[in-house]
Amino acid sequence: MAIFAAEGKALLQRLDLLLWLLLTIGSFFVINFVLAQWLGQRLRLAYPEVVCLTCTTLARNSLVALALAVAAAVFNDRPLIALTLVIGPLLDLPIMALVTQILL
Repeated sequence: MAIFAAEGKALLQRLDLLLWLLLTIGSFFVINFVLAQWLGQRLRLAYPEVVCLTCTTLARNSLVALALAVAAAVFNDRPLIALTLVIGPLLDLPIMALVTQILL
């Protein structure tokens, strides 16, 4: 929240960047969801195991926090780098909630 409060204007000035980020992050989740579902069926996993595989595959982005810390420290004169790293985790929870509803 602090990064958005401090550097939100920089992001609003580059709405094209925001669109590309959302497209990229959305593609990441869609491709991983489809691949996890396909792999689970291909391996003939039981449905609970397919759900576990899918959720684990989609939630494996904990390194983003480390990348955010490094980017904010190294590129402190370039706020868009930190902003781009913050957007992914902000979308992660709503997307995982949506995936959970789809899998139910």
